[in-house]
Parts: sequence; structure tokens; C-alpha cells
Amino acid sequence: MSLYFLKMKTMIAYYFLLFGHALLCTVSIMAKDLPVGHFTRRRDVSSQSLLENTCNNKRLDLVFIIDSSRSVRPYDFEKVKEFILTILQFLDVSPDATRVGLIQYGSTVKHEFSLKTFRRKQEIERAVRRMMHLATGTMTGLAIQYAVNIAFSESEGARPLNQNVPRIIMIVTDGRPQDPVGEIAAKARNSGILIFAIGVGRVDMNTLKSIGSEPHEEHIFLVANFSQIETLTSVFQTKLYGGIWRSQGLLLPPFLRECLHNICCFKN
Repeated sequence: MSLYFLKMKTMIAYYFLLFGHALLCTVSIMAKDLPVGHFTRRRDVSSQSLLENTCNNKRLDLVFIIDSSRSVRPYDFEKVKEFILTILQFLDVSPDATRVGLIQYGSTVKHEFSLKTFRRKQEIERAVRRMMHLATGTMTGLAIQYAVNIAFSESEGARPLNQNVPRIIMIVTDGRPQDPVGEIAAKARNSGILIFAIGVGRVDMNTLKSIGSEPHEEHIFLVANFSQIETLTSVFQTKLYGGIWRSQGLLLPPFLRECLHNICCFKN
């Protein structure tokens, strides 16, 4: 019973927040017709940063790094491909929005396609379906190093750092790497790359922690098997494109989404 009332209180607070946002939306629309400087608005820095990031969050340079070692069975490899295809469904793929690259690795690295290879989502989907399982070793460090040096280079389609486009690695692995990974992953993170690490099965958690960005509870995920990996897709929809339009599993109606967008993107 206490859990029920907690959920009810959360929902009530949520809709009160939406009502307040709707009022602010009306004020912001009215303010657009007033002379510059008519209003002086105080903003919380962290909240404003979150809102601004949400407005611009469809511009991403995203590189998948997929473990294609022999320990990944053919059936499991197909599950990883299905996971990528599902993630692609909510990505805004285009040269001016989200660019997608993909690396798979075993004993060597195979760059399936770069950030500049495809301009349309359908082309990426076809390339993912055509991927062949390598079935060799597990050189995870080598794959991350390749991403830092090659996949995120401007010559391969990454946008210049001064454009402030988020650079993201999503790595899926099922085993212990056969090469050093901690120092290489730290170099990637220090260069500004955000790393989501997904472990499948009996993966060493310390290895995942050495790969993923901090805080670890937001960037490291562990599932029991490859059949469960698709349960993470909704999590990444929120993490990659923000959760401002969704809360407590409720989808905002279009007019409220528009109001929040106006609040978020209205500039003095």
C-alpha cells in the first residue's frame, strides 16, 4: 500500500511540474514580442545546462564497438545485431544530426563502417545485417585504441571538437580482454569520449569499470545473456536523447512537449 501511495504522490508532483512548465511556456512566448532586456530572468546553472543539452542532444557521433570473439556464439552475435538495429530506431541519423560508426573486434579490429560512410538509417541497417562473425580472440584494448585514433578522427567523419558534438562509444563484450584495456579506456575518456560498457554473462566487473565512464551506475550495464540485451534499449533511448519528454513511464502530450521545447530553447 505504501508503494502505491508513493507512486501516486510522484505522479501528482509530476503533473504539478508540467502545469508550472506550461505557465512558463506562456510567459516565454509573450516575452518573445517584448524588447530585449524587458525581463531579466534568473536561471539555475545546472538546470539550464540540462535543458540546453536536451535541445541540442540529437547531434551525436556514436561508435558501436562489438565483441566478435569466438566465445560469442553465432546465435548470440545475431542478438547483438538485433540490439543495434533496435537502438537505431530512435536515433536521428543524418550528417547534421547523429552519425553512426561500427567496429567489431576479435584478435584484430574490423572497421565495418565509419561515421561518414552512411547518410541514412536504412543504409546503416543493411550494413549491420550483413556483418559477419569474426570468431577469434578478444582484443578489447586494441578496439578502443582504434576508436580513439581512427574512428573518431575528422578524416573518418567525426566532427571537430570545437563543435561540441558529444562523442560516444557503446561497447558490448562477453569476456575478459586478452590485452591491456584500463589505460587505453582512460585515454579515450580523457579525450572527451563518453563510454557505455555493456557486459554479457560472466564478465569481470572490474574490467567493465575500467572501461566505462563514471559514474559507473549510469554507464555500466550487465545482463545475464545475449537474449536479455534488448531490455537495455529503453535505457539507452533515455540516456542518448535525454528523458525530459518522459517521466515515470508517462508520455507527454504533444502540446506539453512543445511548451517544454519553447522553454528549453527560448533565448534572451
